[in-house]
Parts: sequence; structure tokens; C-alpha cells
Amino acid sequence: MSHFPMQQSKTKRFFKRIERFIVSCKQYVIVRHLLFSGGKEVIANYKHSSLENSEQITDVSPIWVCWWQGRDSMPDIVKACYNSILMHAGNHPVILITGDNYHEYVTLPDCILQKWKAGNITLTHLSDILRMLLLKAHGGIWMDSTVLLPCKNIGDFIKPSRIFWSCHHLPIYYNISRGGWTGFFLACGKGNLLPAFISDMFLKYWQNHNKLIEYLLIDYTFAIARANVPAIHQMIEEVPITVMGPLGKCLNQEYTEERWTEFCSNYDFHKLTYKIPLSLKTPEGKKTFYCLLYTSDAADE
Repeated sequence: MSHFPMQQSKTKRFFKRIERFIVSCKQYVIVRHLLFSGGKEVIANYKHSSLENSEQITDVSPIWVCWWQGRDSMPDIVKACYNSILMHAGNHPVILITGDNYHEYVTLPDCILQKWKAGNITLTHLSDILRMLLLKAHGGIWMDSTVLLPCKNIGDFIKPSRIFWSCHHLPIYYNISRGGWTGFFLACGKGNLLPAFISDMFLKYWQNHNKLIEYLLIDYTFAIARANVPAIHQMIEEVPITVMGPLGKCLNQEYTEERWTEFCSNYDFHKLTYKIPLSLKTPEGKKTFYCLLYTSDAADE
């Protein structure tokens, strides 16, 4: 009997351990750098803070979505997601943040504004900064423009009685979040410690740097808050586990009514993407899930 499959499994586990070790080392170095380049000062300002001034999410808390160039410039998959948010927002007002209106809701610190205009801060990271400033100033629900709500209203799973919500999930990868949150979908009431802490971390970082040390800097600031501010740690851990929908990986697969019903009934939301080629038909000429979203959205316009 061949031992090759067993040997292959052992080899795979060995390289997985190596990968985990390398990622852990990278995360340790980045966290240490952030702590010693201003992070410790921010922690000192929040370490003994409580949640007593953190208001609850309400059924009229604003939903914040950002597409810098405006609605007319959205790719079709983003339009489908945005329209799904409008359809399932309930009483929540949906506010689209663009390059023309962001200043009506928040004021970017001069340091951030200057470094963004100079090209040091990308538009992607600017949106990370904006979401935290918006939540700090107004509270509400931040949703990336590629979050799809297929069937359920947002109030069905983000309960108005909570002070904080994010997608607390079982981790698959070795992300620094360890499944504690997702930066693309989170909610809080006004006066919440977390967006205030992360906003201060971002400002401190850009006061001392001209280049982004890590694409997922938002997750590192979350992790530092969780590890060093007891009130934030408690708040994050109290969020129930949510299972993220898998539709984002199935957009080019053949549509079936049975699977679509499963995507709607078993999951509250799905994280999609516009950064891959999307097809209306499979190579065999069958309708795809992307085709369903595309044609449904076109019919709604």
C-alpha cells in the first residue's frame, strides 16, 4: 500500500505550520512598530475608559457607504450591492459618501488631507480613515460598497439594543483579527470608544509616517485596541458569531434556484468583489449568479 497520500498530508501540515510562524512573526513586528511609534500614547488615553458613554445602535442609525466617484460611476456589481442595501435598510437612512460630499459629515485632519493629496495615502486607506471618523462623529453602520444583502433587512441581525456589531466569525486564515471583526462591515452607536481609538491611531501613524506599513492597517489597530483596552475587548467579545455568506466565490458559477434560496436563507449578507472578471454565462452557456444580480439590478433601475 502506498504511503504517498499520508506523506503528502504531513508535508502540507508542515508547510502550514511554517506559514503560520512567518505570518505570526510579521504580525508581531508590525504591532511592535505601531506601539513604539505612537500607539502606546493612544492606549494610555483609553486604557481605563468605560463604555458608559457609548450609545446604542438605533433603528434609524445611518448606514454609510462610500463610492468616491459617485453612484453613476459604480461598476454593475457594486450597483447591485448598493441597491440591495437601499432595499433592505428598513428605517435606516443610507448615505453615500463621495469625493464631493464627505466634508459635509466629517473634517479630515490637515495631516491626513495633505498626505492624501500628496499621494502618500491611497483612496482605499482614506476610506478606512473616513469610516472611523464617521462612526466616531455620528455612529451608525459602515458597509463596504460590495456588501450584498440578498433577502434579510439589516435590522434582522444588527439589533438596535447593541452598542457595537461586526462580523465576529470563525477564522479561516491567519489574519490578525482572529475572526473578531471585519473592517468592511461594522456598526456602533454614538460615543463609542472603538472608532475614536482607531481614528487616533490612524492620525498618530500618519503624523510619523509617509508610507503605509501594512495594507490591513485597520485590522492591526483593531487588534491593538482589543488587546490593550479592556472595555473594547469586552465589547468585541460579546458580539455573537456570524457566518459570512460564500456568494462572492460563486459569482461565475451556474445559477440554480436551490442554491440561491440557500444563499438567502442561510446567510445575512455576502461580501462580493468587482476586482475579478465576471461573466453572465458559464463556459457551457448557463446563467451565472452574477447574471442574476446584473439582470435583477438592471430591472430595478
